[in-house]
Amino acid sequence: MAQTAASRPSYENHRFNEDWSPLRDPALQTDLLDPLKWIPLNRDGSAYLTLGGELRARYESSRDPVFGLGTPRRNDYALLRSFLFADLHLGPNARGFFELASGFAPGWAGEPPPTQKDQLDLLQAFGELSLPADGGALMLRGGRQEMSFGSSRLVSVRESPNIRRAFDGVRAAWIGAGDTRIDAFIVRPVAPQLGTFNDSNDRSQLFWGAYATVAIPALPGLKADLYYLGLERDEARFAQGVATERRHTLGTRLFGKRSGFDWNVEAAFQFGSFGTADIRAWTVSANLGYTFADLPFSPRLGLNADAISGDRNLRDNRLGTFNPLFPKLPYFSEANLAAPANLLDLQPNLTLALTPKLNVTLGWNPLWKQAEADAFYAPPLTPVRGSPGGSGRFIGQQTSASFEWSATEHLTIGGTYVHYTPGERLKQAGGRSGDFAAGWAQFVF
Repeated sequence: MAQTAASRPSYENHRFNEDWSPLRDPALQTDLLDPLKWIPLNRDGSAYLTLGGELRARYESSRDPVFGLGTPRRNDYALLRSFLFADLHLGPNARGFFELASGFAPGWAGEPPPTQKDQLDLLQAFGELSLPADGGALMLRGGRQEMSFGSSRLVSVRESPNIRRAFDGVRAAWIGAGDTRIDAFIVRPVAPQLGTFNDSNDRSQLFWGAYATVAIPALPGLKADLYYLGLERDEARFAQGVATERRHTLGTRLFGKRSGFDWNVEAAFQFGSFGTADIRAWTVSANLGYTFADLPFSPRLGLNADAISGDRNLRDNRLGTFNPLFPKLPYFSEANLAAPANLLDLQPNLTLALTPKLNVTLGWNPLWKQAEADAFYAPPLTPVRGSPGGSGRFIGQQTSASFEWSATEHLTIGGTYVHYTPGERLKQAGGRSGDFAAGWAQFVF
């Protein structure tokens, strides 16, 4: 994150993007915790250390998850997580970033999954070189690291669970003027494990690709992403069966803001092989909105829509189910009802800024199968037993309300409630109505 000499840094979702070097100016050291952010290690301050982290407490109450097709039927628990990182800069071109993570889930019905209970492990540990190159900078990074691209539809961290998603591997980026950036990487996802310092990468998956972001000078406010993503996965499971998956994704995204409007439109096409079958899959997604800045509470009317392909024939030699790769979780709501595969959905929503620091969002979200023959897929990408085929595409619907209050620079408080009802097809598979509620407090430093 680039900073000017006169600006004070801010906290970021990806903590390694923070640059606290401006705090060498004593006039900018206005926070009680600033001594942790700028710790000079030599006389001229070219070598320095930044310390930081996060403490989060979250309570969740779930009734009949995944439209009543998940387990356990009732679950009331706390999620407690803590992160601690050290960002070591050795001059302007070299750094090392190290982050520890700890997660616990007291009250969980049964044994919590490793994404919720991981006593202590390395979340990130990478070395990085940054060198001037052709009017920009070349970044080389190797080790364990978080990655998130674009609007996080296909590559993101898991924010709601205790343990965020990370990858082991190498990444390079050319960072140019303005918003121009090109990334390339080859990694394996990290699989959390119960215990201490035993998380390892998933040898059954290999992930690689390139991602570019550019501004469109001819159209002010418009930016574009272009990307290629490759995935090889052993024993991949779809409604069609289980086989080795080799999948390639080509996509683009147009996004920006202008005159009260904001837009984020993305399309991707997938091809490759699933065992002996060919892959042909696609997705089109949109997040559109308009903010009435002159009205009380600056209401934003929004519409999210997705069309995500499914498999029209489970017995032919072609797989049509889209694989969302490593998406943000939860995806459609905090209830985490559905994976973004074989879906059609709409989500009209309203966001109100009750105060400059307090937002409230209301939404309604009906969902349908894109292909009737294919399954309904539960997160992260699991075909639900009894859901393939049948008559009718309607999966169900959910209504949600959420709020987020940025109480201070360090403290955020939020909450959500979701009620959902299954459609007739999922009722036939054993689905039922349910509820999800959560509240959390997050302190970053």
